[in-house]
Amino acid sequence: MKSIKFFIVLLSVLFWLKPVVADQAALDIQGLIDAGQFSVAQQRLATDEISAFQQGYLQGWLALKQNQRQKALEIWQELRKSYPNHLALGNNVSVLLMENNKFDEALTILEQTLHADREVSKALDNLNKIYSFQAQKAYNNVFKRIEPSLPKGTFLALTESRADVVVVESGFADRDQVLEAVETWRQAWSSQNVRAYLQAYHPDFLPPQGQSIAAWRNARTRSVSNPRFIDVFVSDVQLFAIDEDNVRIQFTQRYRSDRFQDEVVKVLLMTKSKTGWKIIQETVIHEN
Repeated sequence: MKSIKFFIVLLSVLFWLKPVVADQAALDIQGLIDAGQFSVAQQRLATDEISAFQQGYLQGWLALKQNQRQKALEIWQELRKSYPNHLALGNNVSVLLMENNKFDEALTILEQTLHADREVSKALDNLNKIYSFQAQKAYNNVFKRIEPSLPKGTFLALTESRADVVVVESGFADRDQVLEAVETWRQAWSSQNVRAYLQAYHPDFLPPQGQSIAAWRNARTRSVSNPRFIDVFVSDVQLFAIDEDNVRIQFTQRYRSDRFQDEVVKVLLMTKSKTGWKIIQETVIHEN
């Protein structure tokens, strides 16, 4: 079984990250909590003058460090009512929800906080872990050898260091080969080269709606060869590696012929074979 390693966005994005400012008293209390001096930290929380946010955040942090995870979740969920867009707070609530297998709730909170402030790479990484888990579950019926691995998140402290962070492409070795295979498929379709078009698909390709592979090939042969012309364009390409040999490609596809035109969001599931990267599943997920 191969581990899930990669999340690829085809455009690198640079985020300017602002430092977190916390009172010295809050820093001291957090230090006490991290050192395991819980009773002293609790006393300081009761007497020191710190902001309402820092008070609530550190109360949750204290519960977390004492392994009172449900209490930490309740404290931070209540605090989020007043600070719904605070990234570190939303991140930590999401991590605790992930631990309880509440992935949809965790995803919603991470998407909300990242939309408000896409500045912390750890929170973005946690979101990617959920996407990875969902992809594994979605394609487990295609690739029985892939066993979904439950994602685990990373907590953010109140004073987590935030400096310049660059979100870049991962080191997925076959990125260029995968993109070249997609381009070869697009060109074959546009040039109405039926043989090259069908060669882009894996012998074990799964046609939609339970159609047989023979019936699908016959239907696609007619659809590709019959129009007087075909133009196919793809844009907004995103590549997500499920493992080293299986990838998910999502893009916007614009199709135009003398008979029909449309614009859709399409997903190709591709697998690595002896003859290169091939399409094993093709799905339209949105029609514009």
